[in-house]
Amino acid sequence: MSGTRLRWAWALLVVCDLLLLGEVQPSAAQANVDYGNEQSLAELLWERAAEVIEARAAIRQGESAYERARLYPNPTLDAAWSTIPVGRTNPPGLSDRLDRIPNYSASLSELFEIGKRGPRIAARSFDVQRLRAEAEAILGDRFFALLEAIGQIAANQRRRDVLDEQLRDGEELLELDRARASRGEIPALDVDVAEVEQARLRALRDSAEADLRRAQADCSRLLALTCPEFQTDDAAGDFLARVYRPAAASRYPVEAALERRPDVRALRLAISAAAQDAQLAARRVVPDVTVRAGYTYDPFVVSGNQRNSLALGVEVPIPAFDRGQADLLAARAAESRAREALRVLVEGLPAQLQVAQAQLELALRRMNELDRAIAKARTMRDALVEAQHAGGISAIEVLVARRNYQDLLRERVGADADAFSAAVNIRKLTGVFPTVPKKE
Repeated sequence: MSGTRLRWAWALLVVCDLLLLGEVQPSAAQANVDYGNEQSLAELLWERAAEVIEARAAIRQGESAYERARLYPNPTLDAAWSTIPVGRTNPPGLSDRLDRIPNYSASLSELFEIGKRGPRIAARSFDVQRLRAEAEAILGDRFFALLEAIGQIAANQRRRDVLDEQLRDGEELLELDRARASRGEIPALDVDVAEVEQARLRALRDSAEADLRRAQADCSRLLALTCPEFQTDDAAGDFLARVYRPAAASRYPVEAALERRPDVRALRLAISAAAQDAQLAARRVVPDVTVRAGYTYDPFVVSGNQRNSLALGVEVPIPAFDRGQADLLAARAAESRAREALRVLVEGLPAQLQVAQAQLELALRRMNELDRAIAKARTMRDALVEAQHAGGISAIEVLVARRNYQDLLRERVGADADAFSAAVNIRKLTGVFPTVPKKE
């Protein structure tokens, strides 16, 4: 009986473990990280990146300020119970003094701004547009950071796999060298050299693995999701090529790039908002008018007072001291700062774009040269393999040919990574990234 209970307990534990594993398994989250779908990546960043979420909140705050600017000032209602008798009445001897003497009045006041609502509304409208452009710019910045992290995942994964293959071939070659050294065919120093080379390859392989894990961590930090490796080396290479090939085939005029970039648009909107704020500050020298209308009910008619009366009034502040000077200085400083930032950006963009395009062209030339060398190395390797099968050469020559071929493959991976990095830089400079429909 105890054995049956024990089996049932073990079965229950297994079922619970399976259920828990099913709940925490990250496969569903991983499935959402589609490296090949840039629109999906941008949408994930829009929903999950901390900086983008903060920028989206700033949009809502700007919209709140815009709505506040569009509202008219609230009217003010004043009510009073006046002429409350204290001491002797006039005329003396009146009865029901609190009923017959005090009067009751109510007045309504409204502030009318002169020449200020238009600039204020326009400034806050430009602010909302600027905040939206800034949120899009932050999304672009995070998108390119994510793209670079994924590119590092792809490049380091390929580099690691090539080094794994080199290590396997190196171990075979090292075993052959040890055997030859034991027979006296080669000096022991050659074995030492081979062991040092093998240790160097292991260090390079571990470095590639560390870089891969670091890139995955960077990607996960941006998305708040687990970023897996690519399923195959070919998939990793295709990802890199999908980014740099269109960039190599396209030319991006500076004028079109300036129109496309959201940070440029944000600076231009900041200049417009600051200009409207400056106009608003300059118009503060014109005083606003408060109009007041009131009604008074006075039952003290025995003294000759008017029982029902109206009152009209106007209140005009005198701008003797504060005429908007401080606000005008602040607005002009903000406008000057935005203009200077825009000038530096516009002047520096052509040179930066030229350097990035030159880097991409250089990487592509390297790739073409390496492709020709890889084709020759592959042909040589295959020929040596066939010769070995026929008994014409030793395995050492085949392994050396394979190592040379793998060295070229590793160089090709580096060229792919350089081309990818240059292409991402070109896209960043020209503002080419997927946008997300804004629902804020």
